[in-house]
Amino acid sequence: MTLYYISGNFAVIICTMNTDFRIIREDDAPALIDFMTAIGGDTDNLTFSASDFASADQEAERFAIREMRKGRSVYAIAITDGKIIGSCTIHTSGDKPRIRHRAELAIAVRKEFWGTGVAQHLLEFSLAEAKDRGITKINLEVRADNERAKTFYRRNGFQPEGTDSRLFYIDGSYVDGERFGLEL
Repeated sequence: MTLYYISGNFAVIICTMNTDFRIIREDDAPALIDFMTAIGGDTDNLTFSASDFASADQEAERFAIREMRKGRSVYAIAITDGKIIGSCTIHTSGDKPRIRHRAELAIAVRKEFWGTGVAQHLLEFSLAEAKDRGITKINLEVRADNERAKTFYRRNGFQPEGTDSRLFYIDGSYVDGERFGLEL
């Protein structure tokens, strides 16, 4: 799949990989465990590390995927050569009428694919799915020192909505966070 970014009178090729963007399925569980282990080791910007998936159970992952697919949440993945290279979850808080319009977003891409446009396409795909499912407000948290991610979210219409002290505890130190939101 080739992705294009169109600006004014020209188009720039962002991603030329043969990549499939779709909703996750139960049979993706083994590839998902491999992906989560890889990205957990790629960066400290996630809520987990590679060791958190060292003893992951494929049946437990299949169950989690099955449960997420039952509701209105979105779990999209990008796959290249049979390997998950990115994921985007938009997780709803439930079906209570007062909060059913809200969801939390988390997105991650394998380090070797950073800067290729995979995250952009995953986000666009996932936001379209969320909108179709009646979600009208997306929230997320990001490390306060992760300028690259904050720039990405702002470029996609997310607005800063506050701070979160002690978002993470990594290697004996606390890391603050920032909250962003997007109205669909």
